[in-house]
Amino acid sequence: EPGSRLYRTGDQAHWDTEGNLHYTGRTDSQIKIRGFRIEPTEIETVLTTHPDITQATLSTHPDHHNTPQLTAYLVSTAPDLSAQDVRLWLRTLLPDHMVPAFVVLLDRLPLTPNGKIDKRALPVPQAAATVGGRGPRTELEASVLAYFAEALNTTEPLSIDDGFFDLGGHSLLAARLTNRIGATLGVTLTLRDVFQHPTPATLAQHIEGLRRSEPVAPRRARPALRRRTPDQERSSS
Repeated sequence: EPGSRLYRTGDQAHWDTEGNLHYTGRTDSQIKIRGFRIEPTEIETVLTTHPDITQATLSTHPDHHNTPQLTAYLVSTAPDLSAQDVRLWLRTLLPDHMVPAFVVLLDRLPLTPNGKIDKRALPVPQAAATVGGRGPRTELEASVLAYFAEALNTTEPLSIDDGFFDLGGHSLLAARLTNRIGATLGVTLTLRDVFQHPTPATLAQHIEGLRRSEPVAPRRARPALRRRTPDQERSSS
């Protein structure tokens, strides 16, 4: 109604000649990831507060499930800074849904002739599997490794030192992983366990510790059957 308060959503649309409303995009840079509306500039601002990061920009790319995921492109002054280092650092500052699933380190960001970041020229992120990494040494590590591949929906060979989140994992896939492990291995895991033990080797070690520390509930003996008395027999007939 005229004069009433409106909520500015940032969505852009138009009416056609038949009175139908058509959505055409957004007037801002907000993106929607797993049901959350995210402003990329907020994450970019946090990234550039890192002492070794000089430039940062965000985009989205589909993962193995064709689900859009946040991707951060960075320019760093530290040659030994890794994508895992950046993600672990961001988790101390941002909620999980704002931590990029992929982090790509570049020598420089591509620019348009006008000097703006050319997001169309940004490379497609690749899952960072460890080349020539260690294979499973125990049956438990082999099982956890298989559950990693299943949750990530990948047929690429993985090692026990590959990081779940470096391979494109996120909280929803981590929840799928913990549920699968709980159903098959009989241990209770939380998302925090996966964040703190993100490789098959470290998670298997954590599971071993849980098995040793969790007390086994004693089996309750079934009560012996008691023969019914003659009075009970007569009352039930």
